[in-house]
Amino acid sequence: MKQLPVLFKCSHHRKGNSDLAVNLFLEGIRSAGGDAEIVTLGDMDFEHCIGCLKCRTAADNRCIFADKDGAQELYEKIISAPFTFFASPIYFYHLPSRLKTFIDRGQWAFEAATGKSPVMNSLQKRPAYACLLAGRPKGEKLFEGAELSLKFFLRFFKVELQPAVVFKGIDEPQDLSIDAEKCALIIQHGKEAWQRFMNHD
Repeated sequence: MKQLPVLFKCSHHRKGNSDLAVNLFLEGIRSAGGDAEIVTLGDMDFEHCIGCLKCRTAADNRCIFADKDGAQELYEKIISAPFTFFASPIYFYHLPSRLKTFIDRGQWAFEAATGKSPVMNSLQKRPAYACLLAGRPKGEKLFEGAELSLKFFLRFFKVELQPAVVFKGIDEPQDLSIDAEKCALIIQHGKEAWQRFMNHD
């Protein structure tokens, strides 16, 4: 059985707009005949990177915290997934802390990708998709920092972030659910992501 796409719910609280965005993206995938795995990143906790750089010389560039939490298992999912999807709120022009900690812990992947890791160097390029939701109704660079962090983190896994679906003024927990146009857009993106995967395969 082929590895399923992995969809990340990145909000710190449940049943809000980011969770709904993942559910809608999955609805689109299923409407095209596919399926996916959901990871509720907001319910997880990770040791933070301490900048020790031991992953630079460790076997398989393994982080010293790899056996202390579930971060490494999630990196493996990114490595093997045909595509990924991240739905996240924007906090102070950036990603929420658990997602950012997960990204920071990806230093090992940077070391592996820029070194001679046979696993990382043998990976094929795959896409990632994202939906970023900000409560703030305006801001010229509201999503810029979040997109850059996701883009360069994923690149170490040979994953290319596609232009994100971004929404401003999504603040209250039901703001997305009452906007049929935005919901339909996310569903369509999920459907197209699966179709591109199947056509490429």
